[in-house]
This record gives sequence, structure tokens and C-alpha cells, in this order.
Amino acid sequence: MAGWSRLDDDFHANPKVLHAQRMSFASIGLWPLGLSWSARTDGEVTSDFVQGLIHNRRQRDIVTGALVEAGLWVPNGDGGWQIHDWREYNLTRNEREARKRADRDRKRAGIR
Repeated sequence: MAGWSRLDDDFHANPKVLHAQRMSFASIGLWPLGLSWSARTDGEVTSDFVQGLIHNRRQRDIVTGALVEAGLWVPNGDGGWQIHDWREYNLTRNEREARKRADRDRKRAGIR
């Protein structure tokens, strides 16, 4: 079950984003792709996901390194990353499922 992730409308001007962009312009493309992926995994971006997008190991290390150095991604110890502050702006998968169940039950009961 997929969900939604939020992207700040000031993303383009965020100092962390600008820092990552200076190190690797490709990192700014990987960040929102990772954000959309992480809606399935509560903010986690797996190394398999990144490898599927960037096949060259050296380039992958440069791009992910830029995101880590800028503070946008945090290594999770499993070879993947956690999107920094993801939980502060997004619902967990369990919270989304509970909200959907409550909404479905409310609609079935005819409550608006």
C-alpha cells in the first residue's frame, strides 16, 4: 500500500538542498524519488532502490554522499538511509491505514 509524502514548496531554496546540489546536481533528482519510495517504508530508502536507479557505484556513492553530507539523508546502518525529519512531516504506514479504515467506516455509517 502506497501513501503520500510531503514536499515543502520551499524545497528549491532550502540551504541543505542547495548544499547537496552544489556537490551533485543528480542528488536533487534522487531526493524526491527517494521521498516517494519512502512513503512505503516510513522514511527509509533502501540501497536496492538506489542501485536500481543509479547503476554506477562511484556515481551512486557521490549522489548519496551529497544527500548525507547535506543532512537530507541519514545512514540507517542497513546500507540504506532514513530521510531526515521524515516522521515530523508524514504519517507512518500504520497511521495512514488507520485513517483510511476510520474514513471507510465513517462513510459506511453515513457520517460526513
